[in-house]
Amino acid sequence: MERGPLWEHEVFCAVAERQSFVLAARALGASPSAVTRAVQALERQLGAQLLSRSKTSVTLTPQGERYVESARDMLRLEESAREALRETQRGAQGRLRFSAPDLLGVALLPAVLRRYAEDYPDVRIDISYTDKWVDPIAEGLDFAVRGGFPASSELLGARLWPYERLLCASPDYVARMGLPREPEDLVRHRLIMHTGPRVLKDWHLRGEGRIQRLHAEPALRVSTGSSLMALALAGTGVARLADWAALPEIARGTLVRVCPAYTVTSAQGVSPQVHAVYASRSLPARARAMLVALRQAGHAPPILRGRESEASLESLG
Repeated sequence: MERGPLWEHEVFCAVAERQSFVLAARALGASPSAVTRAVQALERQLGAQLLSRSKTSVTLTPQGERYVESARDMLRLEESAREALRETQRGAQGRLRFSAPDLLGVALLPAVLRRYAEDYPDVRIDISYTDKWVDPIAEGLDFAVRGGFPASSELLGARLWPYERLLCASPDYVARMGLPREPEDLVRHRLIMHTGPRVLKDWHLRGEGRIQRLHAEPALRVSTGSSLMALALAGTGVARLADWAALPEIARGTLVRVCPAYTVTSAQGVSPQVHAVYASRSLPARARAMLVALRQAGHAPPILRGRESEASLESLG
């Protein structure tokens, strides 16, 4: 096994994790004697005993307990630096795996993927489209894109773009049923709703300097954002849609806003955001590039989404 500048730290962490010099040696592809010498060398450098050895066990000393996290941080930092150097030399490549909301795969992401494929032809992409909450660690993903409001989590997060939730219907529906202008008008209309997590709640409409609560009784519920959009376009009823999906349809004349002076927010009047969650700060270049491309597309006016942008990876932060 190649021995890097932090070899002694790598050996120490391996022994601490496995509580065995022999098992650590197997994992590292080294001899038990080489592993023992590496730990002893580190202890001499630090002037402290890190591991307590007996015939039956290997455990961390109090000094070792305090030092092991620092050693792990150093190893992560070194690997991140090595990965950044490799990617600088070879460019973004490899396999990118992420999840995204169902509607994103219809309304915005296809144009992003087309441009991304042109810029990074050596990256292979796997996308899981789902409106369910996805744990990127458990699913082996680089990141997960979510809409709504970030949940309390040990995962790291990146804000991609804020958005508003609009109430929309087709021109045909409005011609048949009339245009509701105030929240109380909606009780006489067919409401179509998403069944996703944290969605089936009362609507809170912000407008005219106040927030009005509406107990929304859906006439029809569906489990994906794309089917909700399709029902709205077909004239089935009034739907709550993200502006990044609805505004292009409004511009084309296939949807119109109802209660046009209002947006749907949280109970506190806060607007949602599209965000990404991931487990490590050392995202590969291919993942950072995709997050930048998504951020650019989300912030662009509807008519410009999907067009070429000049922003770089350094803008992600």
